[in-house]
Amino acid sequence: MSARRHPSLLRCLLVGVWMACAGLAFASAGDAPPPDTLPRHPLETLALTDPEGVLARLPAERAAAAGDPRTLALLELAHANACRVMADWNCQRATGATASAAAERAGDPVLQVRGLIIEARGHIALQDYTRGEQLLASAQMLLARSPNAELAADVFLAYSSLSEFIGKHESGLRYAGLGLDALDQLPAPLVRTRLLRNQARAQTRLGQLAQARQSLADARQVASTVVDPKLHAEIELETARVARLAGDVVEQVRAGERVLELGRQLQNSQLGGLGEEVLGLAALDAGDRPGARKRLQAAAAAFRALGLDRDELRVTRQLLDRLIEDEANPAIWRELAQRFLSLEREIAQTDRAKAADDYEARYKYAQQELEVVRLESESALAHERAQSLARSNRLSIWLTACALLLVAVLAVFFVHQRRTTRRLQRLLAERRESEARATDLLRLSRGMVFLHDLEGRLVMVNLATAEALGALPENLVGRALAEYLADASRREFEASLQRLAQQRSEEATLVVRRSDGDERQWQYSGRLSDNGGYAIGHAVDITEQRREAEALRDASLHDALTGAWNRRGIGEFERRIGTRRWAVVNVDLDQFKQINDSRGHDEGDRVLVAMTRYLENQMRPEDAVIRSGGDEFLLLLADGDSAAAQALIGRLKADMDAAPCRYSLGHAEREGDERLPDTLARADADMYTRRRAAREGR
Repeated sequence: MSARRHPSLLRCLLVGVWMACAGLAFASAGDAPPPDTLPRHPLETLALTDPEGVLARLPAERAAAAGDPRTLALLELAHANACRVMADWNCQRATGATASAAAERAGDPVLQVRGLIIEARGHIALQDYTRGEQLLASAQMLLARSPNAELAADVFLAYSSLSEFIGKHESGLRYAGLGLDALDQLPAPLVRTRLLRNQARAQTRLGQLAQARQSLADARQVASTVVDPKLHAEIELETARVARLAGDVVEQVRAGERVLELGRQLQNSQLGGLGEEVLGLAALDAGDRPGARKRLQAAAAAFRALGLDRDELRVTRQLLDRLIEDEANPAIWRELAQRFLSLEREIAQTDRAKAADDYEARYKYAQQELEVVRLESESALAHERAQSLARSNRLSIWLTACALLLVAVLAVFFVHQRRTTRRLQRLLAERRESEARATDLLRLSRGMVFLHDLEGRLVMVNLATAEALGALPENLVGRALAEYLADASRREFEASLQRLAQQRSEEATLVVRRSDGDERQWQYSGRLSDNGGYAIGHAVDITEQRREAEALRDASLHDALTGAWNRRGIGEFERRIGTRRWAVVNVDLDQFKQINDSRGHDEGDRVLVAMTRYLENQMRPEDAVIRSGGDEFLLLLADGDSAAAQALIGRLKADMDAAPCRYSLGHAEREGDERLPDTLARADADMYTRRRAAREGR
């Protein structure tokens, strides 16, 4: 029984070896400090080495903890840690939000802050820097009421990572230092190691190589008490980067081999690709061009298989930039390649510039919001002064009734009243001027900002909002915002208004229908004014971001060569079918390697594409064709039984001569409520049994 057919068994063995080695290291270190002082579920620590196992155990754990919001919050934090190890940022963002909500119900501010930080990291990884920064600010506000040194350091760690994303390395270095200062003498090895890693990364970007090496040495020493293979790999990658800048090829090779080893232990293809890249660059620096080509091509293939386009582009750039002279017509190829690299660098710089512009825009928006708060305070003050004037008028009436007895007092009061009247007039003039400034600020703002009452009627809109709705600002005042929403979003907006009245702030995603019929998606956030009379609304058009996310998700589920589903489509098919029946037919191309060897890989690719179209023509619309390997296909039949599978196999056998390539078949049907991978394994075994029987018959 091969390890390739049973990856979970191999992973368990490797994780066992890693845990045993880590245990020996801890035993030799004496009384090592605890990983941190924060409450954690045991599954959160297990997720560092077996994230898939944790994901499999979570449903049962959640069912057992139903009704206990604190335990549910801990389980969601464990889920988020598994998502982080697997680099699933959407999952990390969603589970962080769920953990924060559960912790709030439990009244546990420590777990609530942890959930906010995790959710913020997910948004930052998805390049939603505005939302990430807002969540970190919310975490800091909670920490102001419930101080915790380790969580404060974790917030600074997130700010440091955000600064690295947008290319502000000085800020990244400063935030890392603030995090280490916040920890002081607290051990907290997980947070301390990551802060030292970020500090070394920023120092490397700023050319401070000696300081970066010292930071990495400190990080490696602290990390010796931590069982987190991915974190160890990140330290080695940063070590390789510093070594390359310093011209230390031996250190590069050592770090690359270490990353490859950790990737093999975790069965993490991304780490494997990064290790190959480090070794390829080391070979380039050592003058070993054939070895460099081999390593970098292996790295590019690993990234391509995972759909990591930016990583693949980075490695491809290295291949073009340094190895192009090995091709024919080197002058032409060099000119084209250098132009390609120049364009790619410009695109990267543009991305960084856009991120920096977004950072500055958010800073200006915060200043504008502060100005609105100040204007609200002035309005409240004017209201209080008006009430004071009313009280003074009542006193004037009483004094008038006593005028015959208090003539002298009445004269003094008359003078006082005149002065008060002039002061009131001055205050009213200042209030009108203040309101005019607020109106100008609202109309000149480039973002979509508007005021509405608690029934959703627009009180004031700026030009950006009017343009987004396809109407003039003066035509929108007094109209309900719900008139411009899709039907489903109207109900969501009505519920948001109710929550806004109760919680004073609210966020929602709304589908807006313009006057020309075009539908756009808005990320709406509202905040109730201090007097509760109206709400300040702000919206961001996220239509293109949603479309790009859907396109990326669709691309990740399909094979780039044939257009068929890839192995990720297995999970999608299983979720779509649910508890219904299915049948599986395994198709393995015969002697496909001879086609590649004799007629070339281009012909092999053509055969694979033609084979995909041939199989799709045999299937129903609700069925699925999946390319599960190089020359292996899976045919998944929705609501399939033995009769449907046998009918399909019969057609495939009868039409085999018309197929682009001959093939072997195996099949299996779902038994009871078994999972799809179990059915696939039985179909695979059936195919090998049929192939072996056919060979023995010959």
